[in-house]
Amino acid sequence: MESDVELAPGGAAQLGRNVRLLGEILGTVLVEQEGDWLLETVERVRLLSRSARQGGVVADVSQAVQSISAEQQAPVLRAFALYFQLANIAEQQHRIRRRREDAHAGQIARDSLERAFELLEDVPPDELECRARDVSVRLVLTAHPTETSRRTVLLAHVRIADELDRLDDPLLTPADRREVEERLAEEVTLLWQTDEVRHDRLRISDEIRNGLWFFEHSLFDAAQALLHEWRRRVPGAPPPLRFGSWIGGDTDGNPSAGAATIGEALARARTLARERYRDRVRALAVELSSHRSFVHVTDELEESLARDERELPAYAAEIGAQNELEPYRRKLSFVWWRLANDRYESSAALLEDIRVIRRSLETNRGERIAARVAALERTIEVFGFDVAKLDVRVHAADLSTDHARQALAAAVDTVIVSKTSSADDVLRALELTGPGVAVVPLFETLDDLDAAPRVLDKLLRDERFTQRRKTIEVMVGYSDSGKDGGYLAAQWAIYRAQESLAETARAHDVGLTIFHGRGGSTGRGGGPTHAAIVSQPAGHPPGRLKLTEQGETVSFKYGLEGLARVNLEAALAGTLLAAFPEVTARPPTPDDRATLEELSRLSRERYHAFVWSEPRFVEFFRLFTPVDELALLEIGSRPTRRPDDANYLASLRAIPWVFAWTQNRVLLPAWFGCGTALDSLPQDELRRLYDTLPFFRMIVDNLEMTLAKSSLEVARGYLELVADAGLGDAMFAPIEREHELAVSAVLRASGVERLLDRQPVVQRAIDLRNPYVDPMNAIQVELLRRHRAGDESARLPLLRSIAGISAALRNTG
Repeated sequence: MESDVELAPGGAAQLGRNVRLLGEILGTVLVEQEGDWLLETVERVRLLSRSARQGGVVADVSQAVQSISAEQQAPVLRAFALYFQLANIAEQQHRIRRRREDAHAGQIARDSLERAFELLEDVPPDELECRARDVSVRLVLTAHPTETSRRTVLLAHVRIADELDRLDDPLLTPADRREVEERLAEEVTLLWQTDEVRHDRLRISDEIRNGLWFFEHSLFDAAQALLHEWRRRVPGAPPPLRFGSWIGGDTDGNPSAGAATIGEALARARTLARERYRDRVRALAVELSSHRSFVHVTDELEESLARDERELPAYAAEIGAQNELEPYRRKLSFVWWRLANDRYESSAALLEDIRVIRRSLETNRGERIAARVAALERTIEVFGFDVAKLDVRVHAADLSTDHARQALAAAVDTVIVSKTSSADDVLRALELTGPGVAVVPLFETLDDLDAAPRVLDKLLRDERFTQRRKTIEVMVGYSDSGKDGGYLAAQWAIYRAQESLAETARAHDVGLTIFHGRGGSTGRGGGPTHAAIVSQPAGHPPGRLKLTEQGETVSFKYGLEGLARVNLEAALAGTLLAAFPEVTARPPTPDDRATLEELSRLSRERYHAFVWSEPRFVEFFRLFTPVDELALLEIGSRPTRRPDDANYLASLRAIPWVFAWTQNRVLLPAWFGCGTALDSLPQDELRRLYDTLPFFRMIVDNLEMTLAKSSLEVARGYLELVADAGLGDAMFAPIEREHELAVSAVLRASGVERLLDRQPVVQRAIDLRNPYVDPMNAIQVELLRRHRAGDESARLPLLRSIAGISAALRNTG
């Protein structure tokens, strides 16, 4: 399969070569598996699609796919979708390569720890260390149904990335290269023969295993390596990075989640941690061969060994005098037995055993050897036996149900009360939880965000709430607030809520952690993590936050260990900078606030008039997008709509709301209303806000990326699905107008002539992807027409089109 990727100068040349190589291998596999016709068809459609893009007549793509028979549509879709999987892997691997190349050239990444400490070089050392020791960021994995890749496919992606990494070896021989290419061909063949679409709805047990997969394959190692780097700069500091999870504990709208799944999630996490530590302990026992003939050990280690023999007499008798002259191996054998038999009461006890070994090595000329033990020690510090603290989420309206009560009784750490609108919602949940469990209000709609400071103030005056924890946590929701009032209005409402919540916490002299419920897409609060963190208002205390990692962003950011390391560092670097708002923050002036309030009002009014007040909007939305068909894609255990609500749009969850608009390339939730608002600003004011206000710059930059990914030319093809042409034209016209205004405003604000001119690599990547994704959209329109007409044979190809377009745009909901 041919590739349009050109060999760019510098490190991007290797990316071009890898994408071209993977495309050639895919073409070979298509011929081997299906015959020449498939490759010929794919190439013909791709070239016609490219010509249509170059000629500015994207609608011609629909004509290009008309010659594809119904039987051929599925394999053609699969071919394009698999190409995008391979291109995504190459781009992910390139990000890792580029980071290495920059480090080799002495270039400092903007979102790195090195850059963050450089920006803080004028802070007095004592103050820097004091505040850095209090930095805290917790990343929370959720099971939101936007991850379309199966775990089997993700494993294949990791293997392909490993082979691409080998190609960077300058000493690779021709024979080695042939071996790499053969292995890549094997993996591509396996992917072609693997069904990328799930045929059974994902169970919560599957979601739990999927979530833990990322810890097992990347996060354990990446997090401990980052902690090592952190302590090089802040010696002896506690781990600044922790993890959380909602997987198994999110009962909001999911009747399958409850006390049983909470127990399963906790048990599976503990098992994974014990197995991980046990395997590493076994490896250390093989490596640590220090002999009493040559080294001494500490009295502490001798006492620890004696205690092991007293507490584990049967095992001590079983191993007898084995390894008596190799004390580290003997100690590790007892540690291994305790892990294998789940005999540690807490991870603190395990951690102390490992520290005893490390301290003995350091005391007896084994400092270099101790580094191996310290890596395991750091892993235990970060993950313990929990791996990730499990939050339990319940909807405020469900608190009186037996299902919610049982889930609350099973909670062990934190309970999130979604759709909190009053202090009573939190206090009711508090009465149903154990004494050590924190209850966290989640404010989601614009009105609830506005009321959040008043609700928190009332809670902080109630001893039942304040006696639970010394510090408190409040969650702000990006998804529902965005669906409620549009992107710009939601972002400003969340910004103001954070300021007011911090003021409330300061007035009551309590520490506050803001929990950001961000989604993967811009419409649900997504975007670069580092930029999002540093653009937020100062917290109380600053430098403490918690945020969700959802859907396909989890696999894209953490599927490869090297990428996981980069993304974890970006989150930590941003949080460190947030701990010094007097150095890094640029809060809005009173005049800026007045402008942002007006922009928010204009944006919200325009969005609300179209989405919530237009009488035929829902009818148009359900015809123009595949929103109803998304339920067929078995990618999550949770229904796409909340139960018992006759209002279609109100009951629709934010995820399918965004997912549907992504599929037809409009991406409306991420920008609609922004054009009207920003168009009201004079050119000089637009530029001034962009140049001086990080919050505003983040808004515009996220808009730029989203608008660049959108394609109203392609979206126009979906109007064929709206039988009433008058309705389609009447509804599409304001979408086109608002899109035009948004693009114009972004260009004026950023001072460029074309979207992403300042990011040419990303711009080129989108340009090169379009000829491959446009045909999938054209085929999807035909499949939607057939499926809605009752043609059941269109169902499976339709699901493949949804998965393929998701991979192409690297975005679902």
